[in-house]
Amino acid sequence: MNPLRKIRKWFQSAMARTDDFPAQLFAFLAGDDEEFRLVGGKILTREAARQLLQELIPAEIEVRGVCTRSISAVAAAPHVSFDNWSEYFCNRTARTLGLGRVIATNFRDQDGLRIPVSIGRHIHVNRPFESNGPGKPERETERARRVHEQYLAALRQASGRAGLPMDLLVEFHSHRRTPFLEIATVGLTSDLAHELAGVYRSRRVRTPLLPELRIEPLDELQLRAESAKTNGSLRPAVATCGLHVEIPRETRREETFRAAGSAALIELLSLLLERMEGDDRPS
Repeated sequence: MNPLRKIRKWFQSAMARTDDFPAQLFAFLAGDDEEFRLVGGKILTREAARQLLQELIPAEIEVRGVCTRSISAVAAAPHVSFDNWSEYFCNRTARTLGLGRVIATNFRDQDGLRIPVSIGRHIHVNRPFESNGPGKPERETERARRVHEQYLAALRQASGRAGLPMDLLVEFHSHRRTPFLEIATVGLTSDLAHELAGVYRSRRVRTPLLPELRIEPLDELQLRAESAKTNGSLRPAVATCGLHVEIPRETRREETFRAAGSAALIELLSLLLERMEGDDRPS
């Protein structure tokens, strides 16, 4: 039997006896030791520990709803659980507005909660690239291409249409770089962006705890989603109109802020959908 298979078989039986083994593996990977000694004397290398944790914490792409609107529109959260609370905003928006819904979970390492150290899987999902961790240079790989194709297939299914491009894709992400709600866009004119920004800012007057909005093409952003626009899910071949929504930490910190932020985004997107369904395209 392959040595890793033997270790995997032992690992599966160990998991039936204890629930702290993953924490032990994370502690091992966070340290400097090259080997981890299992009960019975078996030795686990760092690479074998990463592979076992990848099996224990599977990465998945799920279609959780199909669009019911007159245009093909999908809400997606491609970086759960790395982008914390992105699933929350995606779920609320999709359910309220009748959008298709796609959730991709556990593809990116070091989320600070479930995957606190690298297990060798930092795949970007919404583009065919991966890296060695947060902020590291991206590279295209066969593994990342397969994941991206799976993501595109899920988006297509959630859109309710036979093929791409869909009419609207809204991706939810989270960030810590600025206090602003940043929305990078494709296929959105300045006039429509002005209208959306006006609706949001009027709501912010009534709800001061909302963050300030920065939206393309009106504003310069720190998080412009250039890779997704060039090579990934925000290409014109995938979505005629695309919004890459980056939610700041302050808006995610407690339920009062999350509820207010999601309600504001729903109002903004409701207007966008109204305009698109009236014109069959952004105008």
